[in-house]
Amino acid sequence: MVEIPEAVREAHRKARAAGLAACVAGPLLVLGLAAAGVLTPGGNPVAGTYQQVGYTFTGLVFLAAAWATWRRGRVLKAFGEVPAVARPGILRREALLAAALSLTSALWGALYWALVGWHAARHALAFLFLPPVMFLGFMPGLQVWARAQKEVP
Repeated sequence: MVEIPEAVREAHRKARAAGLAACVAGPLLVLGLAAAGVLTPGGNPVAGTYQQVGYTFTGLVFLAAAWATWRRGRVLKAFGEVPAVARPGILRREALLAAALSLTSALWGALYWALVGWHAARHALAFLFLPPVMFLGFMPGLQVWARAQKEVP
């Protein structure tokens, strides 16, 4: 079992909490704006161009997920090679990046709502429910970070 330094443990706890809070607050903000009438629903039917836009948004979410997965592997592989004092900063940066990538889904949901509104409300809502799930999937747990550590000579 690899010992986890307190600085890494604390950075992970705070970064995970902040990232998850952002990924919950972002979609709630969009839903609040929609409920208040600030973000008005579009009236376009889901066909032709608007259907293709929805497919494009879905593809962009998958692209963000693929890039986040690739990056996670690269960062974890190199994590043990950096000095111990730099590891909490790397962990915070990766949490911020994972949250930002996850929140792009909420952006696509808001835009899709503005285009098609009630015609595809379930699709727009699906984009809004993804950020917390994506963040939890892309932000490695504490034990994963611990296994990635190696002692730097």
